[in-house]
Amino acid sequence: MNVLTYREWSETCTSLHLVLQMMGKTKLAAMVPQPEWGHVVLLLEPDGFSTGLVSTESGEFEVRLSVESAEVHAASFSGFRASFSLGEAASTSERYRRFQEMLDQIGHPLPIDPRPQEMSIATPFDKMVDRAPFDTESARKALRQFLFAHNALGRFSSAFRGKRTPPSLYWGTFDLTTTLFSGEPLPFDPAASIVERAAFDEELMEFGFWPGDERTDEPSFFALAYPFVDGEPPKRPAIRGARFDRDSGEFLLSLKEALRSDDPIDTVVRFCRDAFGSVMARRPWSRLDWFASPLLVPELARSQSGSPSPFGAHGDGRSDTAR
Repeated sequence: MNVLTYREWSETCTSLHLVLQMMGKTKLAAMVPQPEWGHVVLLLEPDGFSTGLVSTESGEFEVRLSVESAEVHAASFSGFRASFSLGEAASTSERYRRFQEMLDQIGHPLPIDPRPQEMSIATPFDKMVDRAPFDTESARKALRQFLFAHNALGRFSSAFRGKRTPPSLYWGTFDLTTTLFSGEPLPFDPAASIVERAAFDEELMEFGFWPGDERTDEPSFFALAYPFVDGEPPKRPAIRGARFDRDSGEFLLSLKEALRSDDPIDTVVRFCRDAFGSVMARRPWSRLDWFASPLLVPELARSQSGSPSPFGAHGDGRSDTAR
């Protein structure tokens, strides 16, 4: 897999992000609220992205964006189907119109806020009349990166016994993230936005992948603790190429560095584990011993005594080796 930098697909990235926001806002309008915005996340699929099952008083439906065919599809339990092509709808305003028509055709019209969220763009969807390119090959390469990240982040977080969210796409910030929670309430600044207050109301740690933006060209993995790490962490990141950014309070590992290793998936898992261990050394969670205890369900080719947990050592002292 070759790294796709943000600059190489910036226009297609923006076009894709805006359509995914339409899908996410549909869930926001329809779904019963869950903690930490769990009801609005999007799911990754082999050929694109999905809302998953959306349940409303009038029935159930799903919206899917297929990167392979460059189409958006909607289907309802009642048997109605509708779709439109991202190529034929050349502007965001046209895609928004077709998106709304599609929901109406399957019997689930839902008004959504047309203003982009957590983006540098402020123009509403229906006012974006300029051509918005969508290059299928670039989008396919980006999807490959997201799928790689989903695999690695899922392997890291799967054994955690406490409350967690599986790797999910947060369509505001456009990152694929899995989150672990300590179980301790920790309300955010009451003067902050509702987005922040709902996202950060428990002690937690996020592990995610982000494709970059205008300021950061390299797609990267990140780990972010709440409460935020202030100053330097207790120890330097042990994974080759990883670093701690004091300005953002994040542990960072570029996709390029991960792919240079002999086992990229394992490198990302160990990066997450190392960052988690660093935070736990500074502010240990009270129930960590239970959260990190091995699972009783064995993995394939593992002993019947139980699967080892990636949290057991609360960190990873090994250094990565590049090819």
